[in-house]
Amino acid sequence: MATSIAPAENPVIKAAGGIIQRSSERGEEVLVVFRKQERDWTLPKGEVKDGESFQEAALREVEQETGCECQLGSYLGTISYSDNGVPKVVMFWKMSVLQEKSMPDRKEIGEAAWMQVPAAIQKLSHSQEKALLSHLGTAPRLAQPGPELQQQVPQQQASMPQSQQPHLDSVPQPPRPRRKASLEDQRVLARLLREAQAFRVELAFLERRSGLNDKSWAAAAHDQIDNVMRCLDSNDIEGGLVCLNAAQRFAVYGLNKSELATRAAILREEALKISSWQGHAMETLLSVPDEQITVDRLTDAMKLRDEFSTNQYYRTRLAGDHLRILLIICALAVVALLPFLLLQGPVRTVAPVLLFGLLGSSFSAAHSLMTGKNDSMVPNVVIMLTPVLFGAVAGLAGFAVHEYLVARFSHGPTYMSALFALSFLFGMLGQRLLARFAITKRRKRAKA
Repeated sequence: MATSIAPAENPVIKAAGGIIQRSSERGEEVLVVFRKQERDWTLPKGEVKDGESFQEAALREVEQETGCECQLGSYLGTISYSDNGVPKVVMFWKMSVLQEKSMPDRKEIGEAAWMQVPAAIQKLSHSQEKALLSHLGTAPRLAQPGPELQQQVPQQQASMPQSQQPHLDSVPQPPRPRRKASLEDQRVLARLLREAQAFRVELAFLERRSGLNDKSWAAAAHDQIDNVMRCLDSNDIEGGLVCLNAAQRFAVYGLNKSELATRAAILREEALKISSWQGHAMETLLSVPDEQITVDRLTDAMKLRDEFSTNQYYRTRLAGDHLRILLIICALAVVALLPFLLLQGPVRTVAPVLLFGLLGSSFSAAHSLMTGKNDSMVPNVVIMLTPVLFGAVAGLAGFAVHEYLVARFSHGPTYMSALFALSFLFGMLGQRLLARFAITKRRKRAKA
C-alpha cells in the first residue's frame, strides 16, 4: 500500500469530531465551541490517539471539549485541510447527549454554546464545517454553485496547495432511510468502513505527494469515498463495495512507475485465480513488460477484477436468499403433511409422495445453488421455485412407476421406503430437467 512508504516528514494527521444535536423549544440546536488559542468557533473535534478508532476519538474529544457524554449516531462526512503544512483529515459523526456535565478542558475551550442550526452556520469560522453543518437533516440546503462559480473553483484550487483545497462535493447528502442489517451484514459493513477509512488516509498521502497539476483523479476518488459512506449509512453493502473499488481505481493515477509495476504483478496473480473470461482478459491487458504498464491498462484490469468480485458477491447473496426460501418451503410442507397422516385412503399415501418429491427437487436446486451451476442472475423467486414445484409434482410419476412395478413383478408386501425413495429421485430429476431446459433455451436465444 502507498501509505506504507510515506516519508516520516510527511505524516497525515487523523482526527474525529461530532455534531451534537438536541431538540428544544426553539427547534433543533447544535453545540459549537470557541477555542481560545485559535480565536475561532468550531465543531468539537480532536486528534486520534495511537490504538484508538475514529469513533472512540470522536466521543472522547467531544466529552473533553464540551462536557457532554454522547451516543454515536450516523456518519456525516469528512473534511480535509493543511495544519502547519501537514495534511489533516477529520471525520464527523452525528451525536446525541446522554449526560451533560461541566467542561473539563477550560484551558483550550473558552465557551460551548447551543445554537439553532442557521445561527451555528453563521457562527462557525471555517467554510468546510459550515458546509458540513448546512447539510445536516433539518438545516436549510445551501444553494448549489452556478456554472460561473464551478468554472472558477478549479482555477482557485490550482493556486493553493492540494492539502488545503476543500472538497466541495465531499459533503454527504441526507442519508436514505436505514434498513435493519443482519449480524453478518453488520460485520461486512464494519469491515467496509475500516477499509474506507484506511483508504481515505492513503488517498490524502497520494494527493499530497503527486506533482501533477491536474488532480481531478483525487477529487473523483474523494467523491466515491463519500458515496461509500452514504451507502454505509443505508446498509447498502454492494453499493459501498462498488464505490470503494471505483475510488481505488481513480487513485491509481497517483502512483509512480514502481508502484504501477507492483500493482500489475499483484493483478497478474489475481487473474490466475479467476476462471471466467475476466481473468483471461486481465492476463491479456497485463501481458506487457513492467516498463510498458500504463495507468489505463491497470485500471481496466482492476475494473475486470472488481466486476468479477461484485458478480460473485451478488451470486453468493442471491444463493443464500434462495436457500433460505427453500428451507422455509420444506418446513411448511412438513407441517402441512401432518394432518393428512390422520386420514385414510389414497390421500394418506399421496401426501408423503408429494413431500418427498418436493424434498428431492429442493435438494437438487440447493445443490445447483451451492455449486454455482445456476446460470440465472435474475433475483426472481418465482423463476427459482418453478422447477422446484415441478419436481414435487414429478414425484407423482415416481408413485405411478412404483405402483406399476409392484403390480407387474412383485406379489409380496409393498415397501413404503422404496416408494418414497423413488419419489425423491423423480423430484430431483424433474427439477434438473426443467432447469436444464430453461438454461438451454436462454443460451439459444443469446446465440441467435
